[in-house]
Amino acid sequence: MTRAHEDVEISVFRHHQRALQRHFAGRPLFKVPRRGEWEAWEDGEFLDLPIHQVLVRPRGGGPPPAAWQPERGELQFFLNEAEAGIWLCRRDQRVTRHVREVAVRSDLGIPIVAPEIQLLYKAAHDEPKNEHDFGLVAESLSGKQRTWLREALGVVHPGHRWIQALP
Repeated sequence: MTRAHEDVEISVFRHHQRALQRHFAGRPLFKVPRRGEWEAWEDGEFLDLPIHQVLVRPRGGGPPPAAWQPERGELQFFLNEAEAGIWLCRRDQRVTRHVREVAVRSDLGIPIVAPEIQLLYKAAHDEPKNEHDFGLVAESLSGKQRTWLREALGVVHPGHRWIQALP
């Protein structure tokens, strides 16, 4: 890890959300239909876009406070689109990858989101931590990963400064 992380974010495919809800039965579950406004995720409720973020709180925990900040024991899940074995970027479904290329294994063997996909999502938020991550990761991307990220940024975030900054 190269910087402190205040939360745990896990990606799952949207079609696995019922299994996710069953797995965490008995814990408070929330969805965010609008940025920053958590609402209860009701048992059996199927979440469609634009809802893509789910929060699992510790047992006995209540709803997140209005000025929510990640807390110990919470897990955030991001629901990802997939159709016929193809991942679809939720921000623009013209950006795709085969589902087998969405995750890679870390040096510890843990599956993680492919770095170029993670950077695509980070590009939407102009924050120091995202700039840090881009600076750290961009040079280690393969030519194929850099090309994919440049093209994806051009679709999702045209004119983004990272397009020209990619080595």
